[in-house]
Amino acid sequence: MRDQTRGRPRAAVTRRPPDRRERIRATATELFLERGYHNVSVTDVADVLGITPSALYHHYRNKQDLLFHTVLHGLDTVDAMIRDAGGLDEALGSLAALATGPRKVFAAWEREARNLGGSQREAVRERQTEVFARFGRLLRTARPELGAPDAELIVHAVLGAFGSRRRHRIRLPRRRHEQLMRHIGAVIAHGPLPDGGAAGETERPAPAGADLGTGLRMPRRDRILTEAIRLFDERGYQSVTMADIGEAVGIVASGVYRHFPGKSDLLVAATNRGGEQIRAAAQQALLRATAPAQALERLLHAHIAVSVENAHLIGILGNERDQLPEAERTALRRTQAAYLDLWLQALGALHPDEDRAELKIVIHAAHAMTSYVIRSARDRPRPDLSERLTDLATRLLLDR
Repeated sequence: MRDQTRGRPRAAVTRRPPDRRERIRATATELFLERGYHNVSVTDVADVLGITPSALYHHYRNKQDLLFHTVLHGLDTVDAMIRDAGGLDEALGSLAALATGPRKVFAAWEREARNLGGSQREAVRERQTEVFARFGRLLRTARPELGAPDAELIVHAVLGAFGSRRRHRIRLPRRRHEQLMRHIGAVIAHGPLPDGGAAGETERPAPAGADLGTGLRMPRRDRILTEAIRLFDERGYQSVTMADIGEAVGIVASGVYRHFPGKSDLLVAATNRGGEQIRAAAQQALLRATAPAQALERLLHAHIAVSVENAHLIGILGNERDQLPEAERTALRRTQAAYLDLWLQALGALHPDEDRAELKIVIHAAHAMTSYVIRSARDRPRPDLSERLTDLATRLLLDR
């Protein structure tokens, strides 16, 4: 029998790109940060790349495995830059270039690692400890006068400031942006830390469901909202159920529904509370300010005080805004924009000739640094944290 295929052109053989695993990971990183981990499927990642989900599964077992390697890759990238640096300043330059580049490395582990569970979360925590310890050794080689607690504080402050880029979109030439971020890192890393007291344990706030110290208890609605805020921040909004919130308060899920119709109502209430506290603190801070320098000082003290007292709430405002219904999301953006404008007015009055975009970057870096340090200090609090953050942020804002 004649071969019916003879003379016909052969079908093209599709070869797997040698960098497909890396392309999958990079695409997933972009989608996770743009939409949130729970709003992205394996099919979404595959569609962007023009491959089938089965082709993706050849490289990663599932979406959780993909997230795990995404977070680890970010930590490995930062670690390689620190390890290969000839000194502290060279490391700061490399990290500044990374922070202003297209790869959102810092945001990947800061925000999305919350969605990992069990052994994967522990593995990321151990890897992060290694990376931070390496950076700390590099810092203490350059600054041997630093004790271990202060070196740890500065490491978190630098990496927190470098992670600020994901919070805003500001048009600035890439080279200038990198130079500015390098300067920000150097100001934090090299500046003196005045003696503000020894680091150590400090009083922790009472849990939401506990007595307030006088035999009184918080109203149940407030207890529910407080626990919801904590869980949303620690695990991510999408990972928390109403049953989880009820369990944290010591009631069943139906008891939560008696106070809040749905989980989104809890998130709206939380962000409204955060916006109100920030706005009230700023207004009170500026009430008696008579000069731009005093206004900036008062704003900074108020911002740090609110952030220290409401670390979980500040985390939600930074990470869960996109989970809000559209109307509430728009309202929160306006509140945050108005708050930023207050800072721009105060800092701009002190540096009238500086580009507004650059002032925004510096302010965002100061806020991101503050938030990250506070959140990182939960397990090992220090009584002088507010004072040390004030020192770091003041120098960052004024050393132009």
